[in-house]
Amino acid sequence: MTAPAPPPPGDPADPTRRVVVDEDAPPPAVIRPYPWWLWLLVGLFLALAILFFVLWWLERDEGKDVPSLVGLSLTQAQDKAAARGFTLKTVQRPAAGPPGTVVDQAPQPGADLESGSQVMAVVSAGREQVTVPKLVGGKADAAEQLLTAQGLKATRRTVDSTKPAGIVVAQSPTEGTKLPQGATVTLSVSSGKGQVKVPAVQGMNQADAVNAILKAGLVPIVIQVPSQEAKGTVIAQDPAPNQERPAQSKVHMNVSGGPTNTSTQTLTVTTSRTTTERSTTTVATTTP
Repeated sequence: MTAPAPPPPGDPADPTRRVVVDEDAPPPAVIRPYPWWLWLLVGLFLALAILFFVLWWLERDEGKDVPSLVGLSLTQAQDKAAARGFTLKTVQRPAAGPPGTVVDQAPQPGADLESGSQVMAVVSAGREQVTVPKLVGGKADAAEQLLTAQGLKATRRTVDSTKPAGIVVAQSPTEGTKLPQGATVTLSVSSGKGQVKVPAVQGMNQADAVNAILKAGLVPIVIQVPSQEAKGTVIAQDPAPNQERPAQSKVHMNVSGGPTNTSTQTLTVTTSRTTTERSTTTVATTTP
């Protein structure tokens, strides 16, 4: 039988191995646990950190979203902003919205702001006011252009009048009225077909009779005839007084030429108006 091989040198199983003990070596270190007060400090620190984080989180989320203020009255907007912890600064400007209503804001709704921050609100002061100009007596087309230039609108209605067709004979509102931009002014425009009453001119002198007929919007036709009445006195008229006639109709007047007058003379008096003057044209026709 073969004998087992000897263990290698240094093997702990080797019975011949010797262990040398150093008597001067220090004893092994003893690991001691941390003191209780240190654990207490760590726990307090963690508790304070958690409490600070919770308070910061609650403070950060409270009243941070900017509310929507557009469409609210100024008082409502102030109350709503204050409820979220914001201060409200307002500015006024002309706008289409009702006066005193918020029409814009900055920052916009939903923005994130710190509590106590300022929110700006633009409050409507109403539309800008303009003065209605004088339009009566002018042409309707020119009146509409003037209104458009001032930011107003025009609407026409046709009325019978002694004025020439297309002339503004009335306006609403009247001259000098304050209106917001975009408001409408109504123009009453002559159709040129108005009916007027024939004035009573019999017994007047010729000059006064002519003026009365012209003022009524009619055309005087003067016919001088022999008569015993004083010269220049109207002794007859056609149509008769107070009859309704279209504007610019003719009114014939027989005017005394005196007892010595042996001829009949017809005068047609017309008027032409401009913005600065009135001129009278007389056309005479003499019949022997």
